Amino acid sequence: MKKAALFSLLLLSGLHASPVLAAPAFPAGLWRVADGSAIIRIAPCGKNVCGVIAAAPPPAAGEKSSVGQKILINLRREGDVWKGPIFNLDDGKMYDGEISAGPDTDHLKIRGCVQGGGLCGGETWKRAR
Repeated sequence: MKKAALFSLLLLSGLHASPVLAAPAFPAGLWRVADGSAIIRIAPCGKNVCGVIAAAPPPAAGEKSSVGQKILINLRREGDVWKGPIFNLDDGKMYDGEISAGPDTDHLKIRGCVQGGGLCGGETWKRAR
């Protein structure tokens, strides 16, 4: 009887642990932006996620390189997404953003909204190889 109780306990503890195993993949790594013009390195920053430009076209004469610029700023996990400020290098503005991994983990959906709500946009990045 003790073996059956132990087996039941192990089975139940295994079922209890399965949602942790089903959690979405952490989006760490190199990601190519939708238009292919840059590669973003996503890595942990404390308990959060940050992203910096790892590769970009050479700057025009007199302009500063964007490599090293942080664009995903301390995104925190909320369920299946990571939320926080996103810096848009094109317009120099901050947006309320979120990222979420696609089902195959080779795609990352990026979404940004004007801070305070309203107009939103997004794109899908592909894992850089």
